[in-house]
This record gives sequence, C-alpha cells and structure tokens, in this order.
Amino acid sequence: MNLQKLLKEAQKAQKKAAEIQEKLEGMVVTGSAQGLIEVDANGHGRILRVRVKPEALKAFGEDPEGLEDLLLVAIQDAQKKAHELSEKEMARELGGVGQALGKLF
Repeated sequence: MNLQKLLKEAQKAQKKAAEIQEKLEGMVVTGSAQGLIEVDANGHGRILRVRVKPEALKAFGEDPEGLEDLLLVAIQDAQKKAHELSEKEMARELGGVGQALGKLF
C-alpha cells in the first residue's frame, strides 16, 4: 500500500470517527443502582438526568451517606455503559482502527 493511499484511508477514518462522536452525543444509556436510582448519560458519559425513586428516600431517609453511595454507583454504571457504547460504535463502524481511535476520545 502506498503512502498516499494510506493517508487517504486515514482521512476517511478520521471523518467517520468525527461522525460517530457526533452520533454518540445524541445516544443515551441508563445506569442504575438497585433499581432505586437511575442516571442517564449520553454516549460520551456526560450525565443528563438523575432519577431517585421515592422508595430510595424512604429506605435511606436517616442515612444520606447510603443514598450518596447508591447515587455514585448509578453514575459509575452509566459512565461505564457510555464507554462500552462508544467502543462498540467505533469498532462496528471502523473495525480495529475504530478501537484505537475510541481510546483517543
């Protein structure tokens, strides 16, 4: 493969990666903790919404630290799912090159 063709392929991959990043901005994943707290994040891991069920407030009314722990678990779950989604989209669209590029974003 000559250098010019390689550069052209790299430019195509870079353009496709930018399109995927834009697509991920609009995708949503939901993390949860024991079904009591749900956190939505976009495909980049940016937190969009937090939902606390009334049962969580009842269960942890006297224990705010327990509620905080659940919230942290739900946030981490959402961010993990967003990371997995990003890697999956990059791999699906770009193959091995996508996985390498996904680690850069």
